Amino acid sequence: MDRESVYFREPIEEICEEIERQWEYHLIARAVFPPNIVKVIPEYESSPYHIQQGARLKVRVPVPLSPLMERGLEGTGHWLNQNYIIRLFGILDEYQVITAGKEANNPYTRILASLRHKVGAHSRGYRNPESREARKLTQWIQEHLDSSVSPEAVRHFNLSIHPVLHRLLNIAQLNER
Repeated sequence: MDRESVYFREPIEEICEEIERQWEYHLIARAVFPPNIVKVIPEYESSPYHIQQGARLKVRVPVPLSPLMERGLEGTGHWLNQNYIIRLFGILDEYQVITAGKEANNPYTRILASLRHKVGAHSRGYRNPESREARKLTQWIQEHLDSSVSPEAVRHFNLSIHPVLHRLLNIAQLNER
């Protein structure tokens, strides 16, 4: 797709529809896997945020948990958030929105592109506090998405569904329209 066609109505609508579809998949998957899931087992309901978004589920997990289930459940929510970052990047990159954002020095495109490289596409997803690049990315998240983030205290990149992922979704859609 050439650069000028990125800004035509049809590709913009297609991008927004795909972003919304991926967000819906993500909301439903995360409604099943809340933070600190092992603490709410054997039975729990989706978080108030997910219920407000329309994704309400009640889950019952057989106990006791196997070691595999206990290990896997603790990291599943973060893994799903990483997956959403990679998918959002892929959608925007396919239509050269990431490149256009970099050229325009858009901070949100910069955050998304940096997260994509740091949360699973090219790493384990852990924030290395010694890395200048990781500190800068965390600072951008604090400045533009979540002011409560303390760049010095972060072990994992902040991929909270609200405000980080939801704000990236809204910003991506606004930039497209």
